[in-house]
Amino acid sequence: MAGFEIYFDTLEECATKAKGVANQFKSAAEDGPTSVSTSCFGQLAEFSGKLTKAVNDFEVKIDAEIRHAQQNLTKVEAAIHQVVDNVRKADLPTVPRTEKV
Repeated sequence: MAGFEIYFDTLEECATKAKGVANQFKSAAEDGPTSVSTSCFGQLAEFSGKLTKAVNDFEVKIDAEIRHAQQNLTKVEAAIHQVVDNVRKADLPTVPRTEKV
Protein backbone atom coordinates (compact mmCIF):
# COMPACT_ATOMS: atom_id res chain seq x y z
CA MET A 1 0.00 0.00 0.00
CA ALA A 2 2.20 2.75 -1.29
CA GLY A 3 1.89 6.05 0.52
CA PHE A 4 0.50 4.56 3.72
CA GLU A 5 2.37 4.18 6.95
CA ILE A 6 0.83 1.45 9.05
CA TYR A 7 1.63 1.16 12.74
CA PHE A 8 1.05 -2.49 13.49
CA ASP A 9 2.17 -2.15 17.09
CA THR A 10 -0.43 0.57 17.66
CA LEU A 11 -3.18 -1.56 16.12
CA GLU A 12 -2.11 -4.52 18.24
CA GLU A 13 -2.12 -2.30 21.34
CA CYS A 14 -5.66 -1.14 20.51
CA ALA A 15 -6.77 -4.75 20.17
CA THR A 16 -5.15 -5.63 23.49
CA LYS A 17 -6.86 -2.68 25.20
CA ALA A 18 -10.23 -3.68 23.72
CA LYS A 19 -9.72 -7.22 24.99
CA GLY A 20 -8.78 -5.92 28.45
CA VAL A 21 -11.88 -3.75 28.71
CA ALA A 22 -14.04 -6.59 27.36
CA ASN A 23 -12.67 -8.82 30.11
CA GLN A 24 -13.52 -6.16 32.70
CA PHE A 25 -17.11 -6.08 31.45
CA LYS A 26 -17.24 -9.88 31.47
CA SER A 27 -15.98 -9.93 35.04
CA ALA A 28 -18.51 -7.29 36.07
CA ALA A 29 -21.32 -9.29 34.53
CA GLU A 30 -20.22 -12.47 36.27
CA ASP A 31 -19.72 -10.79 39.65
CA GLY A 32 -22.97 -8.82 39.67
CA PRO A 33 -25.77 -9.61 42.11
CA THR A 34 -28.25 -12.20 40.93
CA SER A 35 -31.33 -10.73 42.59
CA VAL A 36 -32.64 -9.11 45.76
CA SER A 37 -35.56 -9.99 47.98
CA THR A 38 -38.04 -7.92 49.95
CA SER A 39 -36.03 -8.59 53.12
CA CYS A 40 -33.30 -6.31 51.74
CA PHE A 41 -35.53 -3.28 52.24
CA GLY A 42 -36.86 -3.91 55.70
CA GLN A 43 -40.41 -2.97 56.56
CA LEU A 44 -41.74 -0.85 53.71
CA ALA A 45 -45.26 -2.26 53.76
CA GLU A 46 -46.58 -2.82 50.24
CA PHE A 47 -43.63 -0.97 48.69
CA SER A 48 -41.05 -3.70 49.41
CA GLY A 49 -42.37 -5.89 46.61
CA LYS A 50 -42.47 -3.04 44.11
CA LEU A 51 -38.98 -1.89 45.05
CA THR A 52 -37.64 -5.44 44.86
CA LYS A 53 -39.15 -5.89 41.40
CA ALA A 54 -37.76 -2.55 40.21
CA VAL A 55 -34.25 -3.35 41.47
CA ASN A 56 -34.31 -6.82 39.95
CA ASP A 57 -35.61 -5.50 36.61
CA PHE A 58 -32.90 -2.85 36.63
CA GLU A 59 -30.21 -5.45 37.39
CA VAL A 60 -31.39 -7.62 34.49
CA LYS A 61 -31.16 -4.64 32.12
CA ILE A 62 -27.72 -3.63 33.41
CA ASP A 63 -26.50 -7.21 33.06
CA ALA A 64 -27.73 -7.34 29.46
CA GLU A 65 -26.00 -4.03 28.64
CA ILE A 66 -22.74 -5.13 30.25
CA ARG A 67 -22.76 -8.40 28.32
CA HIS A 68 -23.57 -6.55 25.09
CA ALA A 69 -20.64 -4.16 25.67
CA GLN A 70 -18.31 -7.09 26.38
CA GLN A 71 -19.40 -8.89 23.22
CA ASN A 72 -18.95 -5.78 21.09
CA LEU A 73 -15.49 -5.09 22.49
CA THR A 74 -14.52 -8.68 21.77
CA LYS A 75 -15.68 -8.13 18.18
CA VAL A 76 -13.61 -4.92 18.01
CA GLU A 77 -10.53 -6.81 19.13
CA ALA A 78 -11.10 -9.52 16.52
CA ALA A 79 -11.74 -6.94 13.80
CA ILE A 80 -8.51 -5.09 14.56
CA HIS A 81 -6.55 -8.35 14.39
CA GLN A 82 -8.27 -9.13 11.09
CA VAL A 83 -7.28 -5.74 9.67
CA VAL A 84 -3.67 -6.29 10.71
CA ASP A 85 -3.65 -9.79 9.24
CA ASN A 86 -5.25 -8.66 5.98
CA VAL A 87 -2.82 -5.79 5.51
CA ARG A 88 0.15 -8.01 6.27
CA LYS A 89 -1.07 -10.65 3.82
CA ALA A 90 -1.73 -8.07 1.10
CA ASP A 91 1.31 -5.86 1.46
CA LEU A 92 3.87 -7.42 3.76
CA PRO A 93 3.55 -11.20 3.50
CA THR A 94 6.93 -11.78 5.17
CA VAL A 95 6.24 -9.72 8.31
CA PRO A 96 5.28 -12.04 11.19
CA ARG A 97 2.56 -11.15 13.63
CA THR A 98 4.00 -9.96 16.95
CA GLU A 99 1.14 -10.83 19.28
CA LYS A 100 -0.54 -14.16 19.94
CA VAL A 101 -4.34 -14.16 19.96
